Amino acid sequence: MSHLDGEPTVLIYGAYGYTGELVVAEALSRGLRPLISGRSAERVGEVAARHGLTARPFDLADTDNAAAQLADVDTVLHCAGPFVHTYEPMLAACLASGTNYLDVTGETQVFAAIYARHDDAVRAGIIVIPGVGFDIVPTDHLVARLVGAVSDAVGADVAMISRGGFSRGTLRTAVDGIARGNLVRSGGELVAVPHAHRALTIDVGRGRPVGVASTPLGDVCSAGHGYGLTEVATFTAVPLSPVVRALSTPLRFVTASGAGRAVTDLVIDRIPVPDQATRDATRSTGWARVYRADGSGLSLAVDVSNTYAFTARSMVHAAITLHARPAPPGAHTPANALGADFLLSIPGGDISWPFPEPRPA
Repeated sequence: MSHLDGEPTVLIYGAYGYTGELVVAEALSRGLRPLISGRSAERVGEVAARHGLTARPFDLADTDNAAAQLADVDTVLHCAGPFVHTYEPMLAACLASGTNYLDVTGETQVFAAIYARHDDAVRAGIIVIPGVGFDIVPTDHLVARLVGAVSDAVGADVAMISRGGFSRGTLRTAVDGIARGNLVRSGGELVAVPHAHRALTIDVGRGRPVGVASTPLGDVCSAGHGYGLTEVATFTAVPLSPVVRALSTPLRFVTASGAGRAVTDLVIDRIPVPDQATRDATRSTGWARVYRADGSGLSLAVDVSNTYAFTARSMVHAAITLHARPAPPGAHTPANALGADFLLSIPGGDISWPFPEPRPA
């Protein structure tokens, strides 16, 4: 359903999670009155009452009911991860109800599965954009910009450096990712490789070389889906990457077991999440190198506000932008759907360029 006048009708699912609460606060600061949703009626009610908003809890397991709950909603802001377990029923409900779908996933498999539903989204007349947070808005912008500057581009290396700590949801998703394994794009196909199978030292400007190792991120899929690149690897800062590479198979075995996951969950529950002071004091970085078949190409880096603060601002701004300037139906990358300069338009995104122009790489 689409209301083209006034503000968009937005439902935030997973509104009581760490990222979800930040998205609620950002939506309110932008003048929206979002519907508050999630599986737990009690926790949904607490968040809604705290802000004087409408509670609309529902379980994604009941697709028909979920679709009915979305019948009057323009856009879902889906914040309940790990998305590998939640994207499919939410997307099914959005397809049935004609509701636009935005999420903040960073999971490669989720990007691949959502992009594979492009034709379904076209038939339903909805816009579907996975990864409208720090994963992958900054790096998607970099890839889009570099592809425009590198003729005959075939591939990209993409890195994210998140500073200031992680939410428990992010850590659980990371553990889930270890169990599922690493992926790159090779010959246009997703190919399994060991974790940290490649290591790079990248220049992110201001005299800050950063060591990164390969890990599966959404750009493995978005750079192919959005820009036709056939060779893509993604990276992040990984302490002791040779150890991670050596332990890749045993780590997958441990984290895939029920007992291993239970112990991991107990450890994660004791890790403090980034507080307001930490979010205010830290910034995160995206970097990309796009190259030709002969290896020549260009690289570029961008700094943004703290990962979680940026994610909340980006997600809400995406919903507002989509309402003001609808994209063609289908499954898209952020830059493809919201405009090549969407990153630059995010209020509070705190965008800065370590070096203003692409560098030979």
